[in-house]
Amino acid sequence: MFSYISKLKLTNYRNFERLNLELPDSSIALVGRNGVGKTNIIEAISVMQPGRGIRSAKFSDMTFNKSNYFGIYTELFDGEEKVQIGTAFNKEDSRVRKIKINENLYVTQLELTNYLRIISLTPLMDRVFIDTPNIRRKFIDRITWNFFSSHSKLMRLYDKVVRERNNLLKNNEADARWLENVEKQIVDFGINIIANRNKMLSLVNEKLRDKKNSGVVFPTAKVSLVGELEEIYMENTNINNSKEIYKEKLFNSRSLDSLRRTTSLGPHRTELIVEYEEKEIPAYLCSTGEQKGLLISIILAAVRASKDFHGKSPILLLDEVFAHLDDIQRDALSSEILDIETQAWMTSTEASHYMTFGRKSYIINLNNIDKSSYDLRHK
Repeated sequence: MFSYISKLKLTNYRNFERLNLELPDSSIALVGRNGVGKTNIIEAISVMQPGRGIRSAKFSDMTFNKSNYFGIYTELFDGEEKVQIGTAFNKEDSRVRKIKINENLYVTQLELTNYLRIISLTPLMDRVFIDTPNIRRKFIDRITWNFFSSHSKLMRLYDKVVRERNNLLKNNEADARWLENVEKQIVDFGINIIANRNKMLSLVNEKLRDKKNSGVVFPTAKVSLVGELEEIYMENTNINNSKEIYKEKLFNSRSLDSLRRTTSLGPHRTELIVEYEEKEIPAYLCSTGEQKGLLISIILAAVRASKDFHGKSPILLLDEVFAHLDDIQRDALSSEILDIETQAWMTSTEASHYMTFGRKSYIINLNNIDKSSYDLRHK
């Protein structure tokens, strides 16, 4: 089923004092000079998910000029019904933003993923294969959230109890029952996180295999998750066995973890391994262009897998992706997006980058628009 954003309204958001877009059921191409606000619009859409958007910025930094608040409103049509989703933040009112879905006010961030699922590719991800393992874990967890809406909450809860265990071990002040209870929570949250990641990756790898040798321009990515806890999970078909082994290892590592002031086992130690399958070389040794191609392959596979899993297409955000591709690659990416039948929001400085889409993309030129008040209605 084709889901798309039919309306987007921004109030006091970044460089837009007021922006009102009414949109067709097609991909959206945002065109304009650097600094006109293309990425700000992409970011605003990404904020309609749990977290702080594609830039991970503070909400207080997203307000227009010196305004104390911002508001974002979207209307999503999923082929059956329209869903109204809004979020607002006020510096003077609270450090937490408010969310409204249809007529339901004060809903949680977690509920956003029940209606609007987003997968993004931005320039900040270009270094993911050569960056730190933590950055790669965040990359894979963002994709996992798209499949399992509870994953973001699991991550927050897991991080909290791991910090608690580290503090208890560091201060040597916890009684045995307290520490045992904390470790039980770590095990419960940790195994579920590993299970979510592996289920997601299985679905994505299936789509990557489907596209192999099919004449696709982009390289085939071979993706795996590696770590001690992954080995425990994969070697035990009974999840309770995995939990018992995990619990025992945490108990046995207390002394060493106390000296190191860290927890040495868990999903926070997972490593994402990506290989350029045709060349049989790891992604971190690939050229910049090859790494970009591998990223695109993974993101497209994730979109296809998400659509099959949920029965509805996610929204795809592509920030400055087309600008760094040659003509053949642009044509290939455009064809992939059209074949998947997903709404992509794309940014570029040149409208010519979207020629392959023809009438199947809607180009919005942001050059010289009035950012204090701008209305655009698709006819």
